[in-house]
Amino acid sequence: MFDAPSIIRTKRDGGVLSDAAIDWMIDGYTRGAVADEQMSALLMAIFLRGMTPAEITRWTTAMIDSGERF
Repeated sequence: MFDAPSIIRTKRDGGVLSDAAIDWMIDGYTRGAVADEQMSALLMAIFLRGMTPAEITRWTTAMIDSGERF
């Protein structure tokens, strides 16, 4: 359904990431399916292009859901 290069390219080109794309990327990274280099490339694109408030909200939710809560 998704692949890291397409998600990176979308953000690099100024696009908005869908909730599903963000969820896939975070899940893939935490499972080891997305390489450190790919996540670094996405984070660089985010740094350069920014994120919408909706993307930030979804990214935060995906990060919270990816780990153990106390």
